[in-house]
Amino acid sequence: MTPTVVSATSSSAFLALVPHLLECTPRESLVLVPFAESRSLGAMRVDLPAADDASANESVASTVIGMACKVARTDAVAIVVYADEVLADLPAAPHRALVDAAMGRAEICGLRVVDALVVGSDGWDSYVSPSSSMPHPLSDLATHTLAEPTGPVVDDQFAAAELPPLDAAVSRRVMTDLRAIERVLGGPQERRKLPLLKRAATGDPATVALADPPVLIEDALATPPEELDPAQLAALAFCLARPSLRDVALMQWVADLATGDAVLQAQTAFHRGKPFPDDLARPMWGEGALPDPDRLRRALELCRRVASVLPRERRPGPLSACAWLAWATGRSSHALLYAETALEIDPDHGLGALMLDIIDAGRLPEWVFERSTSRAGTGSSREYPGP
Repeated sequence: MTPTVVSATSSSAFLALVPHLLECTPRESLVLVPFAESRSLGAMRVDLPAADDASANESVASTVIGMACKVARTDAVAIVVYADEVLADLPAAPHRALVDAAMGRAEICGLRVVDALVVGSDGWDSYVSPSSSMPHPLSDLATHTLAEPTGPVVDDQFAAAELPPLDAAVSRRVMTDLRAIERVLGGPQERRKLPLLKRAATGDPATVALADPPVLIEDALATPPEELDPAQLAALAFCLARPSLRDVALMQWVADLATGDAVLQAQTAFHRGKPFPDDLARPMWGEGALPDPDRLRRALELCRRVASVLPRERRPGPLSACAWLAWATGRSSHALLYAETALEIDPDHGLGALMLDIIDAGRLPEWVFERSTSRAGTGSSREYPGP
C-alpha cells in the first residue's frame, strides 16, 4: 500500500488503476479499495464465493469490509468484481448478491461506497449505473496511462508466486556446497558447532559463510538474488532448512542486523532453558512496528531464488519462508500457494502448517493495516472522486 498520485476521473480510469494497486490483473476475485478523502489506501483481494451461496456472500462481505475498517483513516470504499463470465450473455451483472451484501455492510460501518464495478471477459459495467445495452469494452481501460511509473503487473493473482525455472547447472553447484556444509555441521550438535566456526579455519567458502549467520543473511539481502554465488545460496539454504536459523533470518529481515544478532543469541539461550524474549517473538505473529516493505520484498525474492535452485525435496524450508514473507506483505494468496507446496513435499513441515492455519483463519499482520499512515504512505496517493 505505497501510494502514488494518479488521477482517476472516471470508472474506466479507476479500473485501469486497480491492477497496479494489486500488481496483478485478478481473476474470479472481489477487490476492495479503501479510500481516505478520495485517496486510495491500497487494495484487498479475496476469492469470489459461489454466486448462489448466500451464507458465503454475507461472510465474505463482512470480512472484507471489516478489513477495510481496520485500515487507518478509511472513510470510503470502491468494490470491483473480476469474473470470467461473458457479461453480454448475462441478464444482469454477476455476483450482485455479494456486491449488495458488501455495500450494505459498508453502510452499516459508515463507509461511503465510491463505486461498484464488474470486469468480465468481454467488458466492464457498473452495479450502480449499469449500461442499458452492451457492457463497456475492455479497450476503454487500455486508453488510460499512469502519470507515474509503478511496479510490474502480472497476469493474475497467482502468477507472481511461480518460482523461476530450475537452473540445473547452478543447482548442481549449490548442492555440492550444501552437502559440504552438512558434512561439517550436520547432526544434532550443529547448533553448538556454529559459533566455533568463527575461530576455526576452513577452506570451504560455503561453510565459512555460516561463521556469522546474521552477516550472511544481511549480505545476501544487499545482493541482487541472481548475483549470489552457489556458496552463498547453499549457506542460505542450510539456514532456511533449520527453524532456529530461519527465524533469525525472518526477524532480521523484519528489522535489521542488530535484531538478527539478538535473535540468534536468544535462540542459543532458549535451548539452554531461558525464556525467549517477547519483544523478539512478536513480529513472527505480525505484531509490532511496520517493517520496511521494500526490505520484506527483497527478502521474498531472495528466498524464491534459494528455493528455485534446490531440488524439489529440499524446498520446504525456503518455501515456508516465502509463505511467511508473502503473508507479512499482505499477499495471502501467494502465501497460501507457498505453504501448500511446502506441505505437499513435507506434510510435517512446521512453519508450512502454521502458515496454513494462519491463512485459513483469515489473519493478517497488524502492520498491513498501518501502511497508509507509515513513512511509506505519507506522500501522495491515488485519487478517485467516484463516477
